[in-house]
Amino acid sequence: MERMAPISVTIDREHPPVGTVTLVGEHDAYSAGRIANEIEVLLDAGMAVVVDLTDATFVDSQTLSVLLSGRHKAHAGRLGFTLVLSDRDFTQVHRILKMTGLGTWFATYPSPSEAVAAARAGHSSGDRLKVA
Repeated sequence: MERMAPISVTIDREHPPVGTVTLVGEHDAYSAGRIANEIEVLLDAGMAVVVDLTDATFVDSQTLSVLLSGRHKAHAGRLGFTLVLSDRDFTQVHRILKMTGLGTWFATYPSPSEAVAAARAGHSSGDRLKVA
């Protein structure tokens, strides 16, 4: 049996609370449903969402679709939705965001603390992702 890539959810309970979904390793159609569920639970609870991609080594188009859907739902609910993506390394995640043109659709920050603060402030889109 194939082992699913790790996904963890943490809640920062300061007001307003923010849920962080952390993705580690490779994420594709196999884990996309679980990621969608975790994001939906947080948004349905009225929490802003941070998706930490720092340790994600691969995301496919289905995973990107899940992130985009979450961002749209957060925006419609006036909740923050941000991504954490290190600006130190150019990874496959950076590459797919650049190739698809979706990098500017997300509010992206280099550290979890910055992403949480921005999500708490209601940010959900922007041109923060700087990829060469």
